[in-house]
Amino acid sequence: MAAVKKRKQAQLSQCAGDDEDPPLTPAQRRALARHVKDMEDRTRYLLVSASLPGISLYYMVQDDSWSFDDPTTATLFKRRASAKAIQTLLRPGVFVVPCKVDDRGRLVPGSIAGRKVGKVLLAVQPSWKRKRVARG
Repeated sequence: MAAVKKRKQAQLSQCAGDDEDPPLTPAQRRALARHVKDMEDRTRYLLVSASLPGISLYYMVQDDSWSFDDPTTATLFKRRASAKAIQTLLRPGVFVVPCKVDDRGRLVPGSIAGRKVGKVLLAVQPSWKRKRVARG
């Protein structure tokens, strides 16, 4: 029988500090702090057109259309400047309205409930979902 030779495996050399990341520069620390603060902020912005009492139109950028009384389908802007830029492209009478989102990034309707745009109260629920008040 012939003897089987085993290959020698090369030893990987490790220096003492190879497993650690280099320290962050002050600029990197500031950028990281800004990013963390931005992630924790739950404020978003909606574009709203409220010309009649009880009727609000919420803008959807992806379709270039308006949602009738349903803010949950509207585009939520992370930055006010972005919302303002789109607002300038739309017709007069469109307002930027701040709102809040939950853990999953969905709009919290209570954050805009009772809010007025000009003299008009914003509608936060589609008219077909509202409970009808008995007249009598």
